[in-house]
Amino acid sequence: MANPSIIIRIDDRLIHGQILVGWCAHYPIKRIIVCDNQIAQNEWERELLLMSVPSGIKVDIFTTKETHEFLGITHKEKGIVMLLVSSPQQIKELIGTGIPVKKINVGGIHYREGRKQYLLYLFLDSEEVKIFRNLIHMGYQFICQDLPTNSKYDLERILDGKK
Repeated sequence: MANPSIIIRIDDRLIHGQILVGWCAHYPIKRIIVCDNQIAQNEWERELLLMSVPSGIKVDIFTTKETHEFLGITHKEKGIVMLLVSSPQQIKELIGTGIPVKKINVGGIHYREGRKQYLLYLFLDSEEVKIFRNLIHMGYQFICQDLPTNSKYDLERILDGKK
């Protein structure tokens, strides 16, 4: 069987309304993978995150290593898998394992002290910009899109001050 479609998304809120109502309603997403080392090892945080997901959508919370292993066996999956990470640092770590996807969706990375605003939902500090630029240089493409029905923006152009 062919590999299912995989949507990899960076979103600092991980599973929330835009994911469940926006993305899962727009695409036939039957499985969500959260790649987060801290949450994967904290039972309370895991349960809190899982409580927000309606029945009918399978959710797994994996470490980076477990996520890499899962991606190696996705030929057994049917439908679309959405893989969520919360930060540019986490996507860099996951890319370091050799993930088979070169196009990555960038959703909400929200305001905090020291971050500059690039889009309504995209705030980055200098280290995050550096990570993205290095990954773009390696051949990864980052498409900014908060909801599947909204406009798409190429992150490289955004970082260069172009839309």
